[in-house]
Amino acid sequence: MRKNEKEVPESLVRFLKFLSAGETESMGDFGDDYVRRLQRSIRRIKSDREMGERYMLFEEMLKDERAEGREEGRAEGKAEGLVEGQTNGLSEAVLELLSVYGEVPADLREYICSLKDTAALRQLLKKAAQAKSISEFESLTDL
Repeated sequence: MRKNEKEVPESLVRFLKFLSAGETESMGDFGDDYVRRLQRSIRRIKSDREMGERYMLFEEMLKDERAEGREEGRAEGKAEGLVEGQTNGLSEAVLELLSVYGEVPADLREYICSLKDTAALRQLLKKAAQAKSISEFESLTDL
């Protein structure tokens, strides 16, 4: 801001200095009528008991909202982790069964590991248990 103060209207510079000032400094004289009106409004709001109570109530509401948001985030994270754990476990089980018949091709391994649908992975697990080779597994699953 200081580099181009001369390129910006002086009233805007004073307003921006007011905004960037600390709490104590913000009550100083910035030589601007608009800033003075803002300062008066701020003093009036700070001294108004009802406004203070409203502010405190608002602050409590925000705090509650944040707590709810954190709790929802935790619950979603746990659910996602549970699903991910199940899908990873099922993928590994399919691959383990197939590995009995030799090296599982990279593209098949990638496909199985990319699946996130537990029902589909359970079907693949059943087919892997029935198959007598990797190629039979691929034909049973239309892969």
